[in-house]
Amino acid sequence: MNVESLFLRAWYGSCPWTKVFSPFMPFIKNAIQKKRAAFLANPNQSYTAPIPVVIVGNISVGGTGKSPMVVALCKFLIGHGFKPGIISRGHGVKLINPIAVNSDSLASQVGDEPVMLARRTQCPVVVFPQRAEAIKQLLATTDVDVIVCDDGMQHYGLNRDIEIAMVDAQRGLGNGQLLPVGPLREPISRLDSVDYVMSVTDGMTQILSDLNRAVLIASLSSSNLVSLDGKRELSFIDAFREDQDWHIMAGIGNPDRFLVTLKALGLNKPKSVCWFGDHHNYIENDIPEHGRVIMTEKDAVKCQALAIKNLDIWYLPVSLALPEAFTATFLQKLQHINNEKRHE
Repeated sequence: MNVESLFLRAWYGSCPWTKVFSPFMPFIKNAIQKKRAAFLANPNQSYTAPIPVVIVGNISVGGTGKSPMVVALCKFLIGHGFKPGIISRGHGVKLINPIAVNSDSLASQVGDEPVMLARRTQCPVVVFPQRAEAIKQLLATTDVDVIVCDDGMQHYGLNRDIEIAMVDAQRGLGNGQLLPVGPLREPISRLDSVDYVMSVTDGMTQILSDLNRAVLIASLSSSNLVSLDGKRELSFIDAFREDQDWHIMAGIGNPDRFLVTLKALGLNKPKSVCWFGDHHNYIENDIPEHGRVIMTEKDAVKCQALAIKNLDIWYLPVSLALPEAFTATFLQKLQHINNEKRHE
């Protein structure tokens, strides 16, 4: 078990060993509160884009469904006549300048999620830790009229017009404590200030009763497994017959949810399960040479660049359906922001 797994078990389970860090919590909480207070007191010191900026983020560590939300939001915007562009940090890669991402970009150079987002949305994507510089490049090189920021809720160098906070439907906010005692980057009260709290579910039990505000539920769905090369599809009925053995792999923030999803789609009992750390950099030896393998789409983006001999590797693409309670008010907010920015 790696260090990441030990912390996750403490934050979301019944092994609270991280309480040893409790003496440091007053200092950590004070630093977090000062950072946000400085942002609120001096918004002019942060970059303000001339077009609307929508942040899809979270206040907790681990997978909460940000990527499916970004994809769904961009497709929704395109369907209503907007030209969205995406910015992202580019997790796990070192960047000197903002870099445009396309479907052929290498995950090892720009990050796995940006490549996946570029492929799924066909929108302009730019990665750079300083989100303001990423936006400036998009504005200089494309005709985007709304920015969707993948993560960055705590990146206060950027002013934002709409905030969407994603919360895991099954794990909730864990023990409700700040890092490193708990999984939270900011206190739970931070959710009081966002425009929407959204949770993604694929049929799992929702345990979000610890929140004091409305949580909108978006449902995940998938139609088929797709081969690693993207050229073949396999129905769940054929894939999950009783005589089929599967190796399950994932290097994401919440791999247990991936397994629950597969079981809901008909997977009985996998032959093996292998969880890596979030944003794991795959090598050829990570992949079984024989046998059927299922991984997430984010994992597949990285594995497609490897020299893998096994031709029976598949990934699970998922789509998110935005609830009507979100789409109706979101468009109103966006139009209002657009009108204000035109008159500035």
